Amino acid sequence: MVSRLCVLSLLSTACFAATYTIQTVAGSDNATNGGSALAAALGQPEGVAIDGAGNVYVADAAGNCVRIIAPDGTIQIFAGTGTAGFSGDGGPAAAAQLNQPYGLAFDTDGNLYIADLGNSRVRKVSVGGVIQTVAGGGAFPATGQGQGGPATSAQLMQPRNVTLDPGGFLYISDFGANQVYEVVANGTLILAAGTGVAGYSGDSASALLAQLSAPAGLALDSAGALYIADSGNNRIRKVYNGVIITVFNTPAPTGLAFGSGTLYVAASSYFGTVSQQIPSIPSAVDVAVDPAGDLFATSGVFVLEIPASAASGVVATIAGSGASPNFGGDNGPATAALLNSPSSVAMDSSGNWYIADTSNNRIRMVTPAGVISTIAGTAAAGSTGDNGPASAAQLNAPRGLAVDSLGNLCIADSGNNEVREITPGGLMLPVATQLNNPLSVATDAQGSVYIADSGNNRIVKVTAAGITSIFATIDSPQAIAVDSSGNLLVADPTQIWTVTPAGVATSTITGLSSPTGLAVASDGNLLIAEPAANLVQQWTSGTLTTIAGTGTAGFSGDGSPALSAQLSAPAGIGIGAFWIADSGNNRIRSLTPVVTSQTAPSATLSVVNAASLAAGPIAPGEIVTVFGSGFSVTGSQLLFGSTAATLFYTSATQINALAPSSLPANASSMVSVVVSGTAVAASSTPVVSAAPGIFTTDSGIGEAAAINQDGTLNTAANPAPRGTIVSFYATGQGSGSSAVTLTVGGYQAQLEYAGQAPGFPGLMQINAQIPTGIFLQSGPEPVVLSVDGAASQAGVTIAIQ
Repeated sequence: MVSRLCVLSLLSTACFAATYTIQTVAGSDNATNGGSALAAALGQPEGVAIDGAGNVYVADAAGNCVRIIAPDGTIQIFAGTGTAGFSGDGGPAAAAQLNQPYGLAFDTDGNLYIADLGNSRVRKVSVGGVIQTVAGGGAFPATGQGQGGPATSAQLMQPRNVTLDPGGFLYISDFGANQVYEVVANGTLILAAGTGVAGYSGDSASALLAQLSAPAGLALDSAGALYIADSGNNRIRKVYNGVIITVFNTPAPTGLAFGSGTLYVAASSYFGTVSQQIPSIPSAVDVAVDPAGDLFATSGVFVLEIPASAASGVVATIAGSGASPNFGGDNGPATAALLNSPSSVAMDSSGNWYIADTSNNRIRMVTPAGVISTIAGTAAAGSTGDNGPASAAQLNAPRGLAVDSLGNLCIADSGNNEVREITPGGLMLPVATQLNNPLSVATDAQGSVYIADSGNNRIVKVTAAGITSIFATIDSPQAIAVDSSGNLLVADPTQIWTVTPAGVATSTITGLSSPTGLAVASDGNLLIAEPAANLVQQWTSGTLTTIAGTGTAGFSGDGSPALSAQLSAPAGIGIGAFWIADSGNNRIRSLTPVVTSQTAPSATLSVVNAASLAAGPIAPGEIVTVFGSGFSVTGSQLLFGSTAATLFYTSATQINALAPSSLPANASSMVSVVVSGTAVAASSTPVVSAAPGIFTTDSGIGEAAAINQDGTLNTAANPAPRGTIVSFYATGQGSGSSAVTLTVGGYQAQLEYAGQAPGFPGLMQINAQIPTGIFLQSGPEPVVLSVDGAASQAGVTIAIQ
C-alpha cells in the first residue's frame, strides 16, 4: 500500500509537495440572477409559494435551489448555491447548499420553510435571510424513536411538502416514510397520520392507524382540518379531530392549496378544485393561491399563473424558457456556459481545449481566448454522422478524449460502444467498433490509439495503419495514459497498472478509490482523478500526494489553494495546463502551480484534541485544535504530511480543523501550517486508531456539552432524570468505532446510538440512557467514553437528577 504521507523532518530541509491554485475555466450555475424569469431555464420546478409582497417562490429540485420571481418578472436565487449538498445553517440562505428542495410554505411572520428532500431535513429561512434546520438531521428515526422529542433530533427520510397553521405548527409529509408529522410550538415532533407502511387503509378511523402511500402535498382549511395528497393511493385525504377520510380521487396528486375556502388540487392528469377541473392546465406538480385569488402552478419546466381578473382559465407563463437547464452558452465565454457532467478534457497543439460534455451528448471546444462552442453532437443521443461533418453527427455519452500527433481528436463514444475521431478538417470518422462501454482513449508518438474497453476487460490497440489488436487484459479498465517511455498507465477500479510496450502489466499504485482520469505531465508525474474520493492526486517518485480537493464533495475554493477547494466527482484530467473535469459541479477547473518555500519552518505547533484539549496521539478523522503563531486568517493551509485538512476556524494563533481520515494509525504524521506557499510551523504528531475526547462547556473539563432528552442543555440547574436519553458529543473515534462504551458514575449506560453526528464530519454523537437505580447520586457524576479500549479525558461530568 502506497503511503500518502511525505515524511518531514525539522532537522533537515522540508519536502513540501507542490501546491496549486484552482479556478473555473468553463461551466457555471444556471442562476439567471436578475434576468427575465421567462428566459430562465428551470430544471425541475416543484413547490410554489407566494409572500405578502407578491413575490413568487419556486423550488427547483434539479437546480438545488429556491428561486424568487419578483412582480416585475425578474428572477433571482433566494436559497441554495445550485450545487447539491448540505451546508450553510446559521448563515445566508443564498450561500447555503440544498439538495433537491421540494415543498415550500410561509408562516404568518413571513419565514419560508423548505422541504430539503435530498438532505432529509426541513429548513427555515428567516425574514432576515438566515437559513436553519428546524426538522430532521438527527439520529432518531422519525418513524419511531424520533417522535416525542425535538424535531431536529429526528431522522426524516424524504420530506416532500410542508404547511403551517396560524399558530406556527409545522406539518411535514415524508414521502419515503409514508407518514405525516407535526412539529408543535416547542419544537417537538409528533405523528399526525400514517403507520409508516405503504398502503391504503383506515378511512373513518384514527389517522394514526391509517396507511398512506407516498404522501405529498399538504393544506389546512380554516377549521384546522389537514388535507393530504396521498399520491400513491390516488386520493386526497382529510384529517379532522384525529379521524381520516377520503374526499377526492385523482391520479397521483402532489399539490394542494386553499383559496377563499376552496381546495385546489395539482395532479399528474388533473388541475382544479375538488368539484371542477381547470382544463387549461392539464397537469401540475404544485399549486398556490395568493390573497387576490390568483392561481400559481408548477407544470413541466414552467411556472404558470391564472389571474383571478382574467377570463376563466386563461393561463400565463411567468417563469421558464423551456430550454435545457444544463446546456447553453455556445459562442460566448466558457465561464458562462452550461455543461452537464463533463468527464474528460484534452488540448491540441494550438491551445484549443476539448470537453466531453457527457450528459449533453456533445463535444465542446474552448479557444485560447476562452470562447466555447459545440463541434460535435446534438441534444439527442444517437450514432449517426460517420464520414460526414462532425457538427452534424450524433454522440451517445462521450467519455474519454485524446488528441493524436496529427491533430485528430479521438472520442470514446461509450453509449455507442465505439471510438470515433474528428479530423482537423472537421469530419467524423470511425476508429473502432464492437467495443463494450469504452471509457478512455490515449495515443502514442507513433499514432496508435489505445482504448479502455471496460465492459470487455481489455485494452485495445489500433495502429496508425488501422490494425486492431488486444494489447492487454485488465479487469474493468477505467482510464489510460501513455508516458514518455511508451508505457501505458491503466486505472482499474482500485489501482494503477503499468503496461510495457511488450504488453507486460505490473501493479504500480494500489488502494485508490475508483480512479477515472489519468494524465502524464511533462515532468513525468502522473495525475490521477478519483471521483469517489473527490480528490486529484499526484504520483511522484513512488509517493502519492493530494494536490486538489478536500475529500468532501462540494463546490468552493476558486482563486484559492486547490487543497482547500471542494471538488465533486472529478472525472478527468488534461495536460498542457492542468485542467480537471469537475463532473459533479458541471465545470472545468484549472490548476496553476504555486512556487513553495523549500526552507524548513522554524516554529513548532501544538496539536490537541479539540474536545479535551489534551495533547498526545490523535486519531484519523479527529477534530483537532492547532496552536502556534504566524497563521493567516484567510490564507492558511493545515497539512498532515501532504494531505490538506478541512478548516473550521482560523486565527493568527489557532486553527480548528478535521484531520484527514486517511491518516494511518500507529504511525506519526508531520503536521504543518502553510501560508502563501511557505511552511511557517510544523510538528510531528503520533496517530492511533482512536483517541476519544468529550466536548465540555469549559475547556475540556467539567460539565459535558450534553443535551437532555427534552432538547435543553444539561447543567447543574437542569439535570437529566434517571432513565432518560442524553446526547453527548465527542471526537477522536477514528477507525475504532466497533467497540464503544460510556459510563456514568462508573456504571455502564445503555447506548441508543453511537456514531457520526449528522451533518458534521468528525463529530461523534452518543445517545445514552442514564442508568436508573439508587447507586447514582444526584448532582454531577463522572462520564467516560471508551472506543476500542481508549478512554476519554478525566474530569468530565453530567448532572443527574
